[in-house]
Amino acid sequence: MSHSWTRLRERSSDFWLSTIVWIALRLGRPVARALLYPIAGYFLLHSDRSPSIGWFRRVLGRPPTWKDLFRHYLVFSETILDRVFVFAGRDSFFKIEAEGIEVLERYASSGRGCLLVGAHLGSFEILRALGRSRGGLNIKALAYGENSPKINAIFRRINPQLFTDVIEMGSPAALLGVDEQVSRGGIVALLGDRSVHGEKRVLCDFFGEPAWFPASPVLLGSLLKVPVVLFYCLRRGNAHYQVHFELLGEDLRLDRARRNEEIAQWMQRYADRLEHYSRLAPENWFNFYDFWDRSGD
Repeated sequence: MSHSWTRLRERSSDFWLSTIVWIALRLGRPVARALLYPIAGYFLLHSDRSPSIGWFRRVLGRPPTWKDLFRHYLVFSETILDRVFVFAGRDSFFKIEAEGIEVLERYASSGRGCLLVGAHLGSFEILRALGRSRGGLNIKALAYGENSPKINAIFRRINPQLFTDVIEMGSPAALLGVDEQVSRGGIVALLGDRSVHGEKRVLCDFFGEPAWFPASPVLLGSLLKVPVVLFYCLRRGNAHYQVHFELLGEDLRLDRARRNEEIAQWMQRYADRLEHYSRLAPENWFNFYDFWDRSGD
C-alpha cells in the first residue's frame, strides 16, 4: 500500500509529549484535557485530512463537517491521554461498561485460554484497566513494533512493568511466548485490522469496498486451537468506555482442501463486526491512512 500505516511518520514532539504527561500527572486530568483542544486543532489544520474525510464519507454517507473532523482528532488525543492514566495505574475514575465479558471470563476461569482480537477502534489500553478491575484476567498483548516510538518511550518511563506483558510480533520468540501464555490458560490479545505487505492477508468487503485484512487472527486461532473472541473498547464520553466482547469462533480448525476459503470466511465475519462497531462510534476509528488503498497490491 502506498500509504501503508508502517510508513506513517510520527508527528509528535518529545518536548510537548513530556510536557502534557507532566501536566496530566502533576496538575490533573482536567487541565491536561483542556490543552487537547488546541492540539487537536493544530493537527487538524496541519495533517493530511484526506484519510479522515474518506472515512467519514463511507460511514456517514455524506461529506464530513469541520466539526466531525475536529472531533475525530480530539477523541484520538483523548484516548492517548487516557492511556497515560492507565499506565500510571490511575484509572479508578474511568467508567467502563463491559458487555459480553462473561464470554471472556468463562474461558479465563476454565484454564483453556483464548485469543482476543480487536482493532484500531477506540482504546486497546482500556482492556488493561478492565483486567485490573475484574482481577484474574491474565492478558498479554501481541503487537508489532509500533510506528510511535516517542509515545511508547514515554509510556515505558511511566510504567516499564506493563511492557513485560507485550509479545513483539515477528520476533523469533513470539510464537513460543504466545503458546506459553495460552497453555497456562492465559489470554493473548492482538489487533486484527492492519495488514502488512508480505504477510498472509485476505481481501474482505468493508463498507462496500474491498480492503486487505491480515489472516493472522485465524491462523493463530487455528494453530493454538483456542477460541477467538472479538473485543472493541469504544470511547463514549469523558472517561467513559464501553467494551464489547463476542465470540467469533469456538473452533477455527481449517480444512486443508479449503484453507484459503475458510480463512477468508472467518476474516469476513471479523470485518462485518468491525463495520458494525465502527458505525456505532465512527470518531473512534484511528487508522489515519487510506485503509482501502490497493495501489501496492
